[in-house]
Parts: sequence; structure tokens; C-alpha cells
Amino acid sequence: MMENTQEITLTLANEFDAYAAKQLEAELDVLSQTEQPEVIIDLTHVSFIDSCGIGAIVFLYKRLKSRGRSLRLLNVNGQPRQLINMLRIDKAIPLITRAEI
Repeated sequence: MMENTQEITLTLANEFDAYAAKQLEAELDVLSQTEQPEVIIDLTHVSFIDSCGIGAIVFLYKRLKSRGRSLRLLNVNGQPRQLINMLRIDKAIPLITRAEI
């Protein structure tokens, strides 16, 4: 996890599935309580995401939003992007690229 004055970035790799979501549960809970105005989840190196991974992202988004914080997803590609677009999550959580940070 990287932190600067405006945001916290959580970098994920490989697969964000039920197992990975469970492993990150405590870290996501801490992130949901951040005082930083923005959290970015870097999905550059994530090749697969399942419903549990999506659920973890949506859960974090809702917790942050209720506290006036924002969440963005960085470099979402391949299967994760297809699923996020299909579920229309990109309508609520902005998908960004490095150039936009």
C-alpha cells in the first residue's frame, strides 16, 4: 500500500478471487476507515477477477462513499474490465489510467 497526501494506492496482482479477497479482508477494512480523500486500487497486474473480488471492491466503495471518500480503479484490462463493464460497476466507480492521476 502506498500513501501520499491525497490518496492511498493498493496494488493487487494475479487473481482477485474469493481466496485473495479473504486474504485482503483486514486491509480493505483498514482502507475503508482512511482519512485520505481517495483510495486507488491498482489492477494493472490482475488477470482475473470473480464475484468475490467484485464484491470486495463494491463493499469498499460503499464504505468509503458513506464517509465522503472516493474510490478509483487503475489500469483495469482484460477479463476484469469485461466483468466490471458487464456489471456496470464502471458507472459508479471510475476506471482510470496512469495518465489521469
